[in-house]
Amino acid sequence: MPTSNFSLFKKNGYYYIQFVDDGKRKQRSTHTTNKAEALKTLGDFKQLVRDQPKRKLISDFASEFAEYAKGNYAIGTIEIYQSTFKLFQGRFGDISLTEITPQHWDIYKVHRLQKVSAHTVNIELRSMKAALNTALRWRILDENPFARLRLAQVPDIAPVFFTREQVEKLLSVITETWLREIVLFAVVTGMRRGEITNLQWKDLDMKNKLITVQSSATFRTKSGRRRIVPMNDIAFIILSKCYDRAASGYVFTLNNGKILDSWVADKFKRYVKALNMDPRLHFHSLRHSFASWLAYMGVSIYQISKLLGHVDVKVTQAYYAHLQPEQMHETVNKIHLQLN
Repeated sequence: MPTSNFSLFKKNGYYYIQFVDDGKRKQRSTHTTNKAEALKTLGDFKQLVRDQPKRKLISDFASEFAEYAKGNYAIGTIEIYQSTFKLFQGRFGDISLTEITPQHWDIYKVHRLQKVSAHTVNIELRSMKAALNTALRWRILDENPFARLRLAQVPDIAPVFFTREQVEKLLSVITETWLREIVLFAVVTGMRRGEITNLQWKDLDMKNKLITVQSSATFRTKSGRRRIVPMNDIAFIILSKCYDRAASGYVFTLNNGKILDSWVADKFKRYVKALNMDPRLHFHSLRHSFASWLAYMGVSIYQISKLLGHVDVKVTQAYYAHLQPEQMHETVNKIHLQLN
């Protein structure tokens, strides 16, 4: 907490400065009996306090950041921030932001790599780095101690995705109509689970076969940005069949009510398990399947990136560029040499 409530008082002939620091009343001698000199010392002390960085504890900052995040990030992103703050505080205690150094980054990285994947660790580190950038913007920090530090090295592992045969098998055993529609819609649009369950009829342009993915009062897209997704024929047919439920506002409903993300994830995982499929497959793998199938068919990484709504095409390249090596033959064969 900032030092405040300054005043002068006299004791045994000498002037003392009385002030409040961290909620405690303290005092400091001016070492003078002259009031004018004591007032100057008081002024210098106040300036010294003002020049010192504020001692904002992680717990206090986490609470303030949570309020800010509510209007700026998706629910899933907020949960990542909250979890990371908790883990960081659990490892280092409720220290002030000004005490954080690059060493904390290194220790945290090593500690977490013993428990979770490098990909997860990097998500957490990026979250802390971004949060401290906010502290910098709020002038709580003069610099971000995590500004130029290295993330954990992630093994080059391809994303797990469904084959067409596996998707067809899943669709053949799913008994719930609402879930079958959502699964099929996900794999032909590449949309995220939250984007689908929060999709509203006002977001659809059935005439031009376009879907607008955007934030609303109750939902925020992952990047906060708006994007347009073209409907293919299958998506158009699914939406046309759903039109009789338009009164609810939401496209995909259950008993005229909104479908929760958790219902979709849990139900879907049960079917994957029942069919003895790879346990790493989950609902988000449908999005990977959409992108992977397009990559195999030679669709450009740039186009796939736009369809997925990736902010940076490098993210798309990291996941799907390895699926297109055979498409390079046409490119390299453009080099012609006259051989004897």
